[in-house]
Amino acid sequence: MTDPAKPEYLPSESLLHLVREAKFDNSDDHFEALYRELRRRVLARLPRPEVGRTAEGKPLESQTKVDAVDAVMDWFQELLMLDRQGYEERLDYLEVNFDHAVAAARSTAKRGAWRHENRSVPMTYDDETSELNAEIEEAAAAQNPISESKLDDPGYRSRLYAAIERLPEPQRLVMGLLLKGYPIESKETGVRDIVSILGCTEKTVRNRRDRAFEVLRQALNEEET
Repeated sequence: MTDPAKPEYLPSESLLHLVREAKFDNSDDHFEALYRELRRRVLARLPRPEVGRTAEGKPLESQTKVDAVDAVMDWFQELLMLDRQGYEERLDYLEVNFDHAVAAARSTAKRGAWRHENRSVPMTYDDETSELNAEIEEAAAAQNPISESKLDDPGYRSRLYAAIERLPEPQRLVMGLLLKGYPIESKETGVRDIVSILGCTEKTVRNRRDRAFEVLRQALNEEET
């Protein structure tokens, strides 16, 4: 399935069709197996974020490219989730011209990420200190789906872990490290943080965390209702 030179290789359009049809056999394992390959093909058509190295020799990612990749993957996963719940018309074009649709989404995401990265007044950072605005951080904390008070409930914890497993990999990695108690960034010597573990910027980690929080809150609220 992964080698285009082999006769049994499925075009991406056909693979997407099978992914969409998997909802009718009610098999999550079947869906996940097909989705992993389809996700790999989308990622293969996106810009590589690695552009440098940290002092420890780990890859340092380009913020603009990371944001573009995340945006396309979020877009693609959202379409698949909506289609699995019913029918998502926007996926029809990907079934006809998969590569062109992904390329168009990539171009849109790159322009959006560049504008976001180069805007004159960042939304979440203080003009003078370049630190995250305290009020925004407090608001985010209040909406934190992994707060200790919520995790005390075994039922909530089980639903949360299941929802985390459905997140895109970059967001899932950040959530896993947060649950293990790793700080996003630490100035203390010898303290490992998420920035150094994943080899990306603090802003990238916070963006992935915030996207994950939003998806998790929505998923958990829907389950409760």
